[in-house]
Amino acid sequence: MDDIDKTIIKILTKDSRTPNTEIAQKVNLSEGSVRARIDKLISSGAIKNFTITLSNQHLTLLEESLKIYSPSGQEKEFSDFLFNTVTDYGFLNVTRDSANNVIGEIGEGVPVLLLCGHMDTVPGLINVEIKDNVIYGRGASDAKSSLISMLIAASSFKDKLKTGKIIFAAVTDEEGTGAGIRELIKGNIKPDCAIFGEPSGIDKITVGYKGRFSVKFSCNTPSVHASAPWMSSNSIELLFKLWNSLKNELETNVDNHYQQVTSCLTQINGGIADNVMPGKCDLICDIRYPFNYDSDIIVSNLDKIVSEFNAKNHIYSYEIIDSTPAFESSKSSVVSRSVSRAIIDKLHSKPQFVNKTGTGDMNVLGTSLEIPVITYGPGNPHLSHTSDESIVIDEFLTSIDIYKDSIHNFFNLIQRI
Repeated sequence: MDDIDKTIIKILTKDSRTPNTEIAQKVNLSEGSVRARIDKLISSGAIKNFTITLSNQHLTLLEESLKIYSPSGQEKEFSDFLFNTVTDYGFLNVTRDSANNVIGEIGEGVPVLLLCGHMDTVPGLINVEIKDNVIYGRGASDAKSSLISMLIAASSFKDKLKTGKIIFAAVTDEEGTGAGIRELIKGNIKPDCAIFGEPSGIDKITVGYKGRFSVKFSCNTPSVHASAPWMSSNSIELLFKLWNSLKNELETNVDNHYQQVTSCLTQINGGIADNVMPGKCDLICDIRYPFNYDSDIIVSNLDKIVSEFNAKNHIYSYEIIDSTPAFESSKSSVVSRSVSRAIIDKLHSKPQFVNKTGTGDMNVLGTSLEIPVITYGPGNPHLSHTSDESIVIDEFLTSIDIYKDSIHNFFNLIQRI
């Protein structure tokens, strides 16, 4: 133990939640070097009698992550932070691709388990603060808690994994177009199974997500003065008629929300002035469908409705601007059983397997790589994207143990098959 270590201990003894960035300034080292020293002091037992604990360090890392604002398209600063953190935590072959995804490895050979989460958030700053065992901040639920938990859990296997490899991947643009996960897949990773970190809830495992189409409809008519509406047709009104017909054609009437085909009008743009009949209107809608539904039926209905409305005047058109296939993983897959057993051992209750009406990177991973994928992570999903986004600290810390046990279970189970 040198003088710098003693100074670090002195600082943490006074306030165990002092950020690593602040300590780094005081001892004139990089933040990564400070974190590495603290980890070494903890593992050696040199500071076991002080108030600093591993839990404090884990919470500090989450807090530092939340303080870096990283909405989709603005992830570079957080990507830099994660690259340094993943390196400092002992991962090998740490790389960053053209999408600013950060990838690191623990171990080598097969089998391969992928732990994947996203570093981006929705827009909207939230002041990072801790109150009553809850930490608030943008991304606290969706999904920096999961990302940091997986990072910490995976790093605990360095020098301990006798056979096989863990790939940790932090991807960008999940809340956007999914460019990050698509770039990751291009990198020729070949995992046997994957866990995607999203807020499922500490006692739930997500095994299925709906598929999605984002569709843009357009209508073009001659624009005229609003005082003479008989001279043309109103593009906004016409497009609403098409939309209503399409909605009635597409949607299925079943009680289970996951099994429903749903459509939601999300954007509309039309008109140029309050005294001009709109000659152009664009409408964007979101269509979701379950795993067991033939998505070609949706495309056929789009063609059918637009063709029927174009029978008299060819003024309507549509384009699919984004699509993601539905995905559902088996509850009996190795990765599902690994996480399930970890939850049972930690919480002493069986997990609930759920299918969600949303769509995520799990869909892309599962269908592109054709591997079992589940989504698991701490946090209440209903707090995602809200102004009160937060996570209970104990749940975040518990999830680290569950991820660790899940990893351990995976390598034990897959070697028996």
